[in-house]
Amino acid sequence: MARYVVVLPLEPLAAGEVFTVAQWPLHVTLVEPFETDLDADALVAALAGVAREAAPRPISVAVGDDAMFGPRRDIPVSLVRDGGEIAALRAATIARLRELGVDLVRLRPDFRPHVTAKRHGRVHRGERLDLGTVALVRLRPPETSHHGRIAGSWPLGELSAGGV
Repeated sequence: MARYVVVLPLEPLAAGEVFTVAQWPLHVTLVEPFETDLDADALVAALAGVAREAAPRPISVAVGDDAMFGPRRDIPVSLVRDGGEIAALRAATIARLRELGVDLVRLRPDFRPHVTAKRHGRVHRGERLDLGTVALVRLRPPETSHHGRIAGSWPLGELSAGGV
């Protein structure tokens, strides 16, 4: 069973890119990590149209207050003010995954879009972010347990076959 997550990266990511856990690119999580027996090609094919259909253009948001997330409230994040576009794209992505039979057991009913602060970067209150890409990330790909690999990436509002 493979593990994936769907994100809105702050900078475009291309299919095939690999990064370590420590170097996770800054992003807003769109769909929490999930496991599935479906292969990456099936997920890529199913999600390719979501970016075009559900978000006709990049999503422009403002960074809001800082907060602490995680079970121990020890993970610093910056909340993102969603005017409804992230919520709509999230709903469309979740619906597409459910159509495929993906069991999304970790969805948070209290979903709050945010960017986690990392050693290599963070966002600050008042900044404007243009979220122009949706990316499907394979977590812990077979070649290593400490990396993520971009399985597919699509510009919002544009069709891209098989990922960019």
